[in-house]
Amino acid sequence: MFNTALTLSRSKAFGGFAAMLLAATTFATSALAVTPEELKAKGTATIGVQMDQFPWGFIDPNGQNDGFDIEIAKMIAKELGVEVKFERITGQNRIPLLVNGNVDFLVPSMTITEERAKVIQYVIPYSSNDITVWGKTDADIKGNEDLGKYVIGVNRGSAFEPLLVKVAPPNTEIKRFDDDATTVQALLSGQVDAILGSVTYGLVIKQTGNEAQYGRKYKVSDNFQGMAVRKGDQEMLDFLNDFVTRHTADGTLDALYQKWIGVDRAKLPTTLPGVDFTGKQ
Repeated sequence: MFNTALTLSRSKAFGGFAAMLLAATTFATSALAVTPEELKAKGTATIGVQMDQFPWGFIDPNGQNDGFDIEIAKMIAKELGVEVKFERITGQNRIPLLVNGNVDFLVPSMTITEERAKVIQYVIPYSSNDITVWGKTDADIKGNEDLGKYVIGVNRGSAFEPLLVKVAPPNTEIKRFDDDATTVQALLSGQVDAILGSVTYGLVIKQTGNEAQYGRKYKVSDNFQGMAVRKGDQEMLDFLNDFVTRHTADGTLDALYQKWIGVDRAKLPTTLPGVDFTGKQ
C-alpha cells in the first residue's frame, strides 16, 4: 500500500531533462493539432492520466479508474459531450505520448517547470503537491529554523533531499531512506522526529491510524501542477484554461482536492516566471 500511495515521480529532480524534452518536439507536427470541436465530432477524447499515483490516479479494488485526476478528466469529457478514453502515462512517457499524438491532452498532476514549458503547452495550474514537513504532534517545529533541534528523515535521491539540505540549519541530523514508504515508516516507528516530503504523506499517516500522534507541521515549498496540450493547440488550451478558471471560481476544484488530498487546495497562480499559459507569447 505504501509503495502505491507514495509513488511521487512528479517530485523527482529534473536535472538534464530539458535536452530530452526538446528532442521530443521533433515528433510534433501541425497535423496533430486538436480542437474541442474536433473531439466533439469524433465523440471521444483520449486523455493521458497516471494510474499508479494514489490519490491522483489509480485503479480501485473493482478494477476501475479513480482519483483526483480521473474525476477531473471525466468532468472535462462531460463538458465536451464526449466519451473519455484513458491512456495510462508514466513520468517518463507522458510528454512523448502527448507530442506524438497518442493522447489529445494530459491531466497528469505534473509539476510545472520552465524546461517542460519549452516543449509542451501548460494550462494554468489546477493543483499542487506541496513539499511539507510531517512530524510528531509534540515536536515544536514551526519553520526551517526549528529542524536543527530534531532528527529529520527524507527520501534519498528524491527532489526532497537537496531541498532539505538547503533549508535546514547546518547542524541538523538528517537520516536518509530508500523510498517514500520507508521514509514515512521511519517517522511512525520513531526512527526520526519528522520527515520532509509530499503533502500526500498525510494520507498514509491517516490510513495507518496515526493521525493523532503525527501531523502536518508547515509547507516548505510550492509545487504547482498543470494539465498540458501540444504547442499550437490554441483552442484546446483556451477551453482548458476556461475550465480551470470556472471551476476554481465555483469551488469544484477545491472540493475535489479536499476530498482526495485531505487538505485545502492552495491559492494557485495564473502566471509563473518563464512559463506562458496563454499560448500567444
